[in-house]
Amino acid sequence: MIARALPLLAMLLGEAHPLHSSVAQLTWDPATRVIQVGVRVFADDFASVVTRGVPASGGAVVVPPDSAMQRYVGARFALADRTGRPIALRWCGARREGDVLLLCLRAAASASPAGGRVRHALLTEVFSDQVNVVQASYDGRRETVLFTPGDGAKPLR
Repeated sequence: MIARALPLLAMLLGEAHPLHSSVAQLTWDPATRVIQVGVRVFADDFASVVTRGVPASGGAVVVPPDSAMQRYVGARFALADRTGRPIALRWCGARREGDVLLLCLRAAASASPAGGRVRHALLTEVFSDQVNVVQASYDGRRETVLFTPGDGAKPLR
């Protein structure tokens, strides 16, 4: 009985959150030919997955090393151009803002991402209720693409 009540108690005390989600902002700058991606993800969820559940001393959430975050994100977030060729995303860092980590990726691209594909699978291997959103802005339009566990790459129209 106590074991079942602990997650609810933790949630009520603010030590956990009831929603597993992330939002990625993808923008294309035709003047510089750069695609910029900023991902907002809950720091506690992300850190526990990237560090394989190893808690920081004292139970505090610590931002994982850049190399670990880059490896994890690189395996689960991807872009491809309209021909299906992968667009190489470069890690440009992370910073913490309260309960959230802001992750940065950039790519040089010769053309707009229109007609390409995006994959956003962060944390879906751990949380069955994970919802990831990509809000894309390019060629004067905005598009929102929703991802849940098991989804593959989806088109950018």
